[in-house]
Amino acid sequence: MNPLLAEILSSPWLINTERSAAYASVLLSLIKGEQIFEGDSSLARERNRPYILAGSGNQNERFGFTDTNIPAGSVAVIPIRSEILKYDQPCGPRGTQSILSDVKSADQNPGIKSIVLVIDSPGGQVSGTDLLAEAIRNSTTPVVAFIDGLTASAAYWIISGASRIIASSNLDRIGSIGTMMMVEDLQPALEQLGVKFHEVYATLSVDKNADFNQVLDGKYDDYRKNVLDVINAKFLETIRSFRPSVNETALTGKMFFAPQAMELGLIDKIGSFEKAIETAFSLGNSPFEQAQTNESKTIQRMKFKDTWKAIQNFFKLDPSSLETQELTSDQVQQINDQLATVSARNEELETLLAGEKEAHAITLTELEKLRGEDAAGETIAAKEADKCPGEGEEATVYAHDRIADDFCSKQ
Repeated sequence: MNPLLAEILSSPWLINTERSAAYASVLLSLIKGEQIFEGDSSLARERNRPYILAGSGNQNERFGFTDTNIPAGSVAVIPIRSEILKYDQPCGPRGTQSILSDVKSADQNPGIKSIVLVIDSPGGQVSGTDLLAEAIRNSTTPVVAFIDGLTASAAYWIISGASRIIASSNLDRIGSIGTMMMVEDLQPALEQLGVKFHEVYATLSVDKNADFNQVLDGKYDDYRKNVLDVINAKFLETIRSFRPSVNETALTGKMFFAPQAMELGLIDKIGSFEKAIETAFSLGNSPFEQAQTNESKTIQRMKFKDTWKAIQNFFKLDPSSLETQELTSDQVQQINDQLATVSARNEELETLLAGEKEAHAITLTELEKLRGEDAAGETIAAKEADKCPGEGEEATVYAHDRIADDFCSKQ
């Protein structure tokens, strides 16, 4: 089966229905096994190729991601155009896995101070979308998303964590924040051609394909609840988290032109591509944000170095030949076993410490109680120096008692 056809027919999508409906004829051709000729695809591939814009801002001064002479202070430009799929398509759009690799590569490159995503997409496949969105959100390098026409559904999920979102025109459309699945039931048509279908399940596989088979019977509730609602909940949770000021009315699947999208908190401004590049350079030059970025990268490098040193010491690795050394599966298992032992010991110590803290607290409570009782029953004890000879049966009296008696007898 054609890999694109398999993706279309087998998974939920985050896509604008206007675009998906336009593919009916393409889908029919794929089903029939017909060749789809789209002409020279070299231009499309070039439009989807990421590049590095030199720090001078001159758009004619570009570098590839693999170039070694990238100037300091450059901006990475990563296009996200057409339908979004997890994997690269032959002569088609690049998949989210490749774009994710571009984002991480740009984030780790010391010569790149900001990233610009250029988006013109109706959305696409669910799988891989959340991971790319998280990578953009967690990038220590500022990310500017530039909408170049359309950003719907999965495309908006991907860019929602960008530092800034800029639309190119008042006529750009943004939204379609929702989840759908379109099912083409081809079985009746194929049965007319003499095709017979037999589904045989293992004895214990009583729930296998149950939700989907109900969809084919026209019963959508279980699939909607168990699949689409789960995906959509994650989608909306991400948008609310990444864009806290977004209006709830923007989260029902509706599309908006750029001015209204800005009012609803979906985008930050409307401007040209040059404005997006200028914003990217500005974010990269911000002393505060640059300091945060450098500090974050430094901390990450320090953590990695400390971890690698620990691994070196554990296995007595020779630093001079590290490039030729790899950890074997046994060594990895040894590390995991050691970590498990340390973790178990830490839990044991934490339990003991918690017991000690509880006993200490009880002791302090009892001490305070005794202090209170002592204060309530406190008396003035007679001092030995206060004693003096008594008369009669009292062999000893105290001076303060005698003074008190003398005072009372004079009244």
